[in-house]
Amino acid sequence: MSEWGVVGVLAALAALGATLLTPMLRLNGTMTRLAVLVEQLADRLAAFDERNARQHGELSGSLAELGGTVQGHETRITVLEIGGRNKGAGL
Repeated sequence: MSEWGVVGVLAALAALGATLLTPMLRLNGTMTRLAVLVEQLADRLAAFDERNARQHGELSGSLAELGGTVQGHETRITVLEIGGRNKGAGL
């Protein structure tokens, strides 16, 4: 093999290396960005879950309070209905 043959083989190997190396470097960069985005998404999801749990607790307390208010109204309505029947029966 002549000197130019060796140079040609080395050039071919360099071209093959560049051909394989370029997509691998792009893929590595893309995977790194994707990993960062997944970590950010996980952090946001954790914050959302925490906020959601807190809001559910607040709503539960509000519902319990409203349940007591509704029960009081039901009692007053029942007393008024019974009082109205008794007055109507006396006529």
